[in-house]
Amino acid sequence: MVAFVDTDAPFLTLAAVSASDLSRIGGKAFNCGRLKQAAFPVPDGIVVTADAGDEAIRALPRHPWFATAPPGVRFAVRSSGLGEDTAGDSFAGIHDTTLNVASEDLVEAVFACRQSAWSTQARAYREARQLGDKAAAIAVLVQHMVPARVSGVAFTVNPVTGVDELVINAAPGLGEDLVSGRVDPDEYRVAKRDRSLISSRSGVPGDLAEALLPTAQVEMLAALLTRIEALYGVPQDVEWCYDGRDFWIVQSRPVTTEGRKLQVRSEKLEVRPKVEVRTDVEWTRANLAEVLPDQLSPQALDLYERILEDGERAFFGRMMAPASELGPIVKSFYGRLYFNLAQLRHVTDTVGAAFADTLRSLGHPEHIRPEDEVARRPQPGRLLRAAPDLARLIWRDINIEKIFERNERSTDAAVGRLIAVDPRTVPDAEIWAVFEWWQSLIPDTLTAVFIMSAVQRREDILRKVCRRVGFPFERLVFPHLAAGERSVSSQQAFDLVALANIARGEPMAARYLRGNDGGFADFRTALDGTAFLREFDRFLARYGHRGHYESDWALPRLSEHPEPLLFAIRGQLDGPPQDPAETAARQEAEAVAAWRDFTATLTTWQRWTVRPRVRATLRRLKQQYVWREKVRSDLTRVVAALRVWHLALANRFAERGWIDRRDDYFLLTLAEIGRAIADPAIGAELRGIVNGRAAQLAAERTLQMPLFMRERDLPALLEHRSETRLSGASLTGFCVSPGEVEAEVVVMRDPSEFARMKRGAILVAPATDPSWTPLFTMASGVIVEVGGMLSHASTIAREYGLPALANVKDATRILRTGVRVRLDASGGRVIPL
Repeated sequence: MVAFVDTDAPFLTLAAVSASDLSRIGGKAFNCGRLKQAAFPVPDGIVVTADAGDEAIRALPRHPWFATAPPGVRFAVRSSGLGEDTAGDSFAGIHDTTLNVASEDLVEAVFACRQSAWSTQARAYREARQLGDKAAAIAVLVQHMVPARVSGVAFTVNPVTGVDELVINAAPGLGEDLVSGRVDPDEYRVAKRDRSLISSRSGVPGDLAEALLPTAQVEMLAALLTRIEALYGVPQDVEWCYDGRDFWIVQSRPVTTEGRKLQVRSEKLEVRPKVEVRTDVEWTRANLAEVLPDQLSPQALDLYERILEDGERAFFGRMMAPASELGPIVKSFYGRLYFNLAQLRHVTDTVGAAFADTLRSLGHPEHIRPEDEVARRPQPGRLLRAAPDLARLIWRDINIEKIFERNERSTDAAVGRLIAVDPRTVPDAEIWAVFEWWQSLIPDTLTAVFIMSAVQRREDILRKVCRRVGFPFERLVFPHLAAGERSVSSQQAFDLVALANIARGEPMAARYLRGNDGGFADFRTALDGTAFLREFDRFLARYGHRGHYESDWALPRLSEHPEPLLFAIRGQLDGPPQDPAETAARQEAEAVAAWRDFTATLTTWQRWTVRPRVRATLRRLKQQYVWREKVRSDLTRVVAALRVWHLALANRFAERGWIDRRDDYFLLTLAEIGRAIADPAIGAELRGIVNGRAAQLAAERTLQMPLFMRERDLPALLEHRSETRLSGASLTGFCVSPGEVEAEVVVMRDPSEFARMKRGAILVAPATDPSWTPLFTMASGVIVEVGGMLSHASTIAREYGLPALANVKDATRILRTGVRVRLDASGGRVIPL
């Protein structure tokens, strides 16, 4: 047998297990612990680790955990081998499980379970899989026995057809007859999207057969199953039982894979579906990395993964492929969200567009292949199926102004409702009702965001016209996007400059700002009664909801930490005043010149036919960019107001001792919070969940996740990125705002480093969101590693008149603060001087 060094406690409760324990407790126990800590209904349990000695096992019944068990409870004793329940090997049915074990028989049952690793069938399984003796190590999971009326197994992908639906098998009692094959189970097929029953079949023939699970119970179980799959991100084989009131999850394992074929294994069923695991799917987080932190709070990650998946699929409908073909639209890898490029390619192929334009928009021009530049002729059958969804999108585009106005009214009403009540004065249940109400608003909000962001069709029209008449697309479009009405994000920068001019004219304010060390802790006291402070508060009322990675409500807002704003204003005082009117006049003149030069390339006929369409398309495109920034700002307004409600609840959880610190609250999912509110007895379990999540975040924090990848290449990419040598790397990128400037660079990875910024320097950052806007007022140019035409850096730089280059790979690691460069944004390059 394998020898172990007993360096840790031999027993762990499910509430206490973490990822670092996986090598000692095996997949089954770890998965049960993970599910329980994620607030799924898992029977409470304790794990005898694989390295536990015989003497320790004999002392198991004296562990304090047993004192918390209900009187007369019996136990399920189940194996949790170190090689079990992985994506490659399940050991299903190989090791022993003993049910209904009395307290006095526990030790014997644990020893029998461990010994089953050396049975003939276990040895044969390991040999067939070419697994060493380490796979024989057995941890044992002891759980409260559930008095099950109905038990079964469920799959989150159809194990026969491979269709992306739920298949639930159910049998009376503990399910032993189902395991042995002595009964034919009831079977329920359920749609994932709305949990509607597709079909049902009774295992008992005849008209008098009654379904073991009524429709309401099927829906309840289906909701659990879809949440479990969302937690793991891959199809799951789940064992469950029902005690007449509640469902309990007693095991979840991934489907196993052999080569590229999906193979579902369980103790009940072993079949091979016809669907393949698509590990060649391409994923991107370029657009998401700009607006979301490298590591979202688990609370926000859980919600966004669900709502973006549902929202994108509802938006595109049948223009996207089923998840069973190309996978989900949104997926998290090591806590980072990615968009499925295969699905986006499917959409462009469906409508006959060129995928190269999608890649440019996202900021991946280096991954464009020659065939991507060609718009494929749509397949008639696919286009016909998607016709209703395409018609719906066209209708929404026609009514885009009405959708924008409706979103404005909805946002104002939502914020008004949230700020009208002090959440500290209302009970937990009322706060939870507000969270549920907000989630009901999300579909309409996402529709507005998606519609305003759908600029590619208009850009395609302009790009084709420019190609046909021989005029540079950037020369025509960029000046028109920069001129005219400013987006709310750029207006923030211009209003900040106006604040600096107010301070410049008020000696008391100017003296304080120039003399401050950058902390500004006493600014309210020092500036009390000044005109500057009154205007600064008006600025915060308009923009204070914004903040660094503002989509995550776990992070503070500018209204909570306004120091970067005051620092940027101080930077303005160190040089001559900026004149926004001069900038606007120059941009208007450049747009007029671009239009004149474009018109000069047209024939007389084209001036009558092409020019009006281009003029209208340019105007709508500009308006759409402005509206896009506004609806995203509106979403953040609601999120910021909602953060106050979250903080009220977070403080209560900390006061009750459920968590150690207020911000630990954001390590919990909304479902876990809702369960604790509904049943305060669960509150004691939250600390264990928080500790596990914190450990997982810490373990994943240093990962340098790629912006573009194939799923199968991710392990190699992570290893390669950690060893990358960057000396001599090329500095090229994608022009998002034309122009040229020579200056030294300031490299910043986070706007919290605002005190390092110098006026007139070129700002170099991984990506920027509106919280960086104050620093744009001090910069002479912008270089970012992430982004395309749609990025915040692009919009703000264009409207503020700064040369900007996006998609400059590893710029923050190659460049060093103080190095002088020539930023040739128009030429797409950075030249060290």
